[in-house]
Amino acid sequence: MTRHGEFNQTKSNLLAQALVMIKEDGVEAFSARKMAERCGLTHQTPYRYFENKEDLMENIITEVLVQLGDYLNGMLRKREGEEPFLVIFEGAIRFLVKNPNYGILLYSGEGRGRPDEYADERRKRIRINFREVAEDYFVRCGIPEGKHEDVFNAVNAVLNGLIMRIINRAIVVEGSLKPAVRTIVEDILHLRVRE
Repeated sequence: MTRHGEFNQTKSNLLAQALVMIKEDGVEAFSARKMAERCGLTHQTPYRYFENKEDLMENIITEVLVQLGDYLNGMLRKREGEEPFLVIFEGAIRFLVKNPNYGILLYSGEGRGRPDEYADERRKRIRINFREVAEDYFVRCGIPEGKHEDVFNAVNAVLNGLIMRIINRAIVVEGSLKPAVRTIVEDILHLRVRE
């Protein structure tokens, strides 16, 4: 039996299969038993690697966040020279709209446990700290430091609400997101970099 936090190829395979299942079938259709079956393992095997369902879901969420981080890093490289805050804002929307079941998972309240050592190690791969990028942007917008937390929470609320409305098809986005993101950030949230 392995310790829950230790890297193991079987654990990695289970998580990869979980991502495929959630991406294709949704969170509601996912179960540890089905995941094990698809990997050709017994229904008890996942619990050699995950303490409980919350631990399993926290590890799956970590894998989604790693994929999101990789996607955002790719966008930042492709769009070097553009405002990183706006690129990340737009990128998060694009990633979660392309992968709606991942978005539903992230907003579902699943997991919420303390990441184990494996998840902690995987989260170190996420090289983007949206909060740091946002803080830098807020400073350049002239927002007083004492207001950064409130503004960050407002940005997240708008971003999360927009993503969920798009995922649920209450808002349909056609064409480029770039002008819409700029309008939301600069005109609605009043976050403009001072020259």
